[in-house]
Amino acid sequence: MSYDLVVFESGAAPEDRAEFLAWYTEAARLGDCILSSDPATTSPHLRAWYRNMIEQFPPIDGPDAVWIGDRDNQCVADYRFTPVAVFVAFQWEASRHAHRQAIKLARNHRVGFFDASGEDTAVWGMSSKGAYTILHRNTAKPADDDDRRQKIMIP
Repeated sequence: MSYDLVVFESGAAPEDRAEFLAWYTEAARLGDCILSSDPATTSPHLRAWYRNMIEQFPPIDGPDAVWIGDRDNQCVADYRFTPVAVFVAFQWEASRHAHRQAIKLARNHRVGFFDASGEDTAVWGMSSKGAYTILHRNTAKPADDDDRRQKIMIP
């Protein structure tokens, strides 16, 4: 199982939750056709984010790839690039550290951040007031066992 996230040029993705998810789904679906392992194919802001990110999570593929024996397997990542987004997959064991580092760098480089594997699949970006904040997230509360039992109990 992998921990997946996406960083993107803020102006490239729709702000509306439903439209954003459709944009993401289409980009992921077309991934085999348009995704590249070469960071030169993405925007300067995203390339700068990537350059900082690979200091702690080197790529397993592409021009900056490291030999797997050189690094702990938990610290490597699979980066895929489009002109306006970077899709990244990490080992699940590295998810906490990867999330913290990725969102910190996304804020520093002023790019959007989508926590695709997160519980609430939050999308972060710059607010109209210039703060880096959650723009939208999944607000559906997962049903716990007590909720499910209450729904199926017969009075």
